[in-house]
Amino acid sequence: MSAVKSTKSNDKMVSIEVIREGLKKAKEGIKKQKGLMKSSVGYLDMVSTYVDRIATAKDDGKWVASHGTQQPLEILEAMDVRGVFNEFWGVVSNIVNMDSVPAALSVSASTGTPGEVCSFFRNMDGLMAAGKWPRSDMFLYASSVCDNVKSFHTLGRRYGIPSFGLERSYVPYTAHAMEHWKNEYKRLIAFLEEQTGKKMDYDRLKETVRLSYRLTELHLEIDKLVATVPCPLSPECYSGTLLAIRLLPGTQQGVDYLTELRDELKERVENGVGAVENERFRVMWSAFTPFFDPKLMNFMQEKYGAVNVCDMLSHWRGDPKWMLDPDDPLGNLAYRTLLAPGNCQYSSGVDVGANLADKARRFKVDCAIFNNNWGCKTGAAYGPIIKDELMRLVKVPTLTLHCDVVDHTFISRAEVESQMDCFFEMIEGSKTYQERRALA
Repeated sequence: MSAVKSTKSNDKMVSIEVIREGLKKAKEGIKKQKGLMKSSVGYLDMVSTYVDRIATAKDDGKWVASHGTQQPLEILEAMDVRGVFNEFWGVVSNIVNMDSVPAALSVSASTGTPGEVCSFFRNMDGLMAAGKWPRSDMFLYASSVCDNVKSFHTLGRRYGIPSFGLERSYVPYTAHAMEHWKNEYKRLIAFLEEQTGKKMDYDRLKETVRLSYRLTELHLEIDKLVATVPCPLSPECYSGTLLAIRLLPGTQQGVDYLTELRDELKERVENGVGAVENERFRVMWSAFTPFFDPKLMNFMQEKYGAVNVCDMLSHWRGDPKWMLDPDDPLGNLAYRTLLAPGNCQYSSGVDVGANLADKARRFKVDCAIFNNNWGCKTGAAYGPIIKDELMRLVKVPTLTLHCDVVDHTFISRAEVESQMDCFFEMIEGSKTYQERRALA
């Protein structure tokens, strides 16, 4: 992969070595802070392990695959292929240095990539052009209404990196759809075997799938605890449930982290300890939380006692019992895929409104915030549906933000805080909110 000449933008972009060092400092700093959940250290340990596995892959003789969403990472884990989750890399780069993503986007623009493309992939484009993207032996993506398809395909051609795409089925809950996904995963395994020269160990695959299912069970236990009033889950650990499933599925470390988090939440619920001293608003985040400035969550919490109790990425799912047969790992993965939001909830007859209303009631939601991420075509389509259905079915108002999920230069923090000010003040004065709180 060729690198662009050194520029001011290039110098601001973080490499994997810088990210590792930033995470190390973050762990040291968080240990000194008072009042944080004990699990916050375990959360950073988990993220650090993920990054370390990528950084040491070459020395360990492992292959690396950069990928988007909807990838069965259990298959990669069983074949000793280490994944670089594109969306997460944009988030962690931003956390370590808020100027890294804008710098990468600037370099991406110089390659001719349109600014309308999702910033997760423009960030990847810029980092690759600057030679700062982690080593990638292959690209994996899935067909969807998402820029990941064209982006991975384009970058694969540009840098001569083999790529493989899963063809999604939009017809869930049928024998045909199950067989389709099993065949797609067999194609993926064949591709990985060809690239790595290794054969799939199906006994190991069974074990990685078993561990992932345990993650699902723990996640459901955590859901019930988070639904408690007051909500016990603090912002610094909120993403932990999602990342354990998205970054380290099929691993014991993911299971260990969620077990630790579950146990701490149990203790907090038993002792009546909430994320904030005076919980006033329970918020459902529809789509991405504001990764471009994580302090916005703290602003919401500190000024308004508003706690994020539910979001699309972590808590929207179909039937969680996706383990059909312990001896059929591909069948289990196929069924789980059919239940994923992108496959069933927005395209195949599942009642989106009823699903939203159920979540709002179960988590005792007062309001919702929808972050319409710039460049996300899917989000632009379902955002208005979410807003209308929540109001129609459960009288839950929604604030729509127009932000870039990882680029803090797109909209200022002050602008977002001003919109939040108006929104929470409006809700607090509403009759519906006052009646709901009176019944709580």
